[in-house]
Amino acid sequence: MMTNWKPKKWLAILLGFFVPSLGMLYMVRVRLAAAYFLAGLVAGSLDLWMVFSQAPWGHYLFFGWTLMAIGAVHSYWLVRQNRVIPIRPWYSRWYSLLALPIVLTVMIFSFRAFLFEPFRMPSGSMLPSINPGDIPVVSKWGYGHYATFGITLARSGLAKEIKRGEVVVFASPKDPSIDYVKRVVGLPGDTIGYDKDSLSVNGKPAARVFAAKDPDVEVFSESLDGSRYQIQVMPAASSVKGSVTVPAGAVFVMGDNRDNSNDSRFFGPVPLENIVGKVVYIVRAGKRTVF
Repeated sequence: MMTNWKPKKWLAILLGFFVPSLGMLYMVRVRLAAAYFLAGLVAGSLDLWMVFSQAPWGHYLFFGWTLMAIGAVHSYWLVRQNRVIPIRPWYSRWYSLLALPIVLTVMIFSFRAFLFEPFRMPSGSMLPSINPGDIPVVSKWGYGHYATFGITLARSGLAKEIKRGEVVVFASPKDPSIDYVKRVVGLPGDTIGYDKDSLSVNGKPAARVFAAKDPDVEVFSESLDGSRYQIQVMPAASSVKGSVTVPAGAVFVMGDNRDNSNDSRFFGPVPLENIVGKVVYIVRAGKRTVF
């Protein structure tokens, strides 16, 4: 047990800059550590919001860096007081300061792998529903594909029911290292017919209503099994026609941008085991869309 202990100035300032909450724990300032932890969550959220919202002044504000600078100055001011700690607590020792960020990292990693994970939409294949640069947030529990940052933690059988009209993220059947975002239009056993102007499931056309038009595209409101969404087509594009029966253990997916999407019309049905999860939120510029 270490008594009459004083924190080292250089270490307090270093921790105060890189991880302010740990710097406060090192100096046995528990309430300040909690305050800096919460402030870090707020600063990180604001920085992410600035990136997603693409605000013109967003490139000049860095809330995280500002908090780090404040933490370093605050730590310097506190450690100069030469406060003597009668008994150094466990959470101030090196092993605790090392273990806490490791535990937090494991929690974040597990949350992304098993529960919810954001994906960036790189292309316009899901226009007008999802724009390039949007962030689809995917619910993963029950889909059996538990991985994040390219590392697979676990695999299990599909426990969730897949429905027509849902937007899912899945590993490409051609290259599993690539994730796609598409809409499910066909389930195992369904016969799917498609061309530029129509989509049919088991011989029944999907309801489609004209919504808007510009010089290059036409937008329609389409519905499948009660799920309503928008699609777009390019009148000048050549038509892709076909009919396929979805095999057992697979689904048929299509992009909402029907004339500019690499989907099951080209690479075939997607095995159920490739499905990563269902899109439940879309983070856009300054707003959120619930699917």
